Amino acid sequence: MTVDTPKNQSFAGLESASRSYYETALKQFGDSPKGVNWSNTESQEMRFEILCDVGNLSGQRLHDVGCGLAHMRDYLKTNGVACDYVGSDISEDMIAAAKTRLGETADLHVANIRAHQQDWMIGDYVINSGLFTVKGNATDEEWWSYVQTMIERMFQLCRRGIAFNLMTSYVDYRDDHLFYADPASVFSFCVKNLSRHVVIRHDYPLWEFTVYVYKTEALR
Repeated sequence: MTVDTPKNQSFAGLESASRSYYETALKQFGDSPKGVNWSNTESQEMRFEILCDVGNLSGQRLHDVGCGLAHMRDYLKTNGVACDYVGSDISEDMIAAAKTRLGETADLHVANIRAHQQDWMIGDYVINSGLFTVKGNATDEEWWSYVQTMIERMFQLCRRGIAFNLMTSYVDYRDDHLFYADPASVFSFCVKNLSRHVVIRHDYPLWEFTVYVYKTEALR
């Protein structure tokens, strides 16, 4: 499979701020859902369940981008999903903490899929959970540009499809440091730039939505 060369556009400042934000949470809360900015295990695993509905993961290679503490790996094992899990994150602290729990042999990498190109990054399915939630001090326009670049890169790296979640714009309260996306705009972007095979999940009890995008050849 040919993997396109990553774009050279610089988002280093945004990524540095994001890494610092999550590493602060890790230092405060340790290896727990709060350590990766989720409120509790229940909501974290609900997101995992929705993301895993992207397809039949059994026997597939799943790349979890921005894996944090690799709690998705635990979820897959607990629920008997026999897939080839690989996780990546730009934070050395996150990967080190995950390996402390899972062992050094866990297939986890300190890497940036936007800036780097490695064969191990390719997966049948490429997903992320919460990677696009915290924009920090970035403007909505700056963050949306980053999100689009990452979605495109995930799609380049997948063989079958991608899944990701975003805070929905249909909320009754907003925090300034979070990014709220219009589901229709995300759908339009994916259809115009990636594939017409797009699914929006806006039906679960969290203030967010999940998107699946599939490659045409994967549907044959």
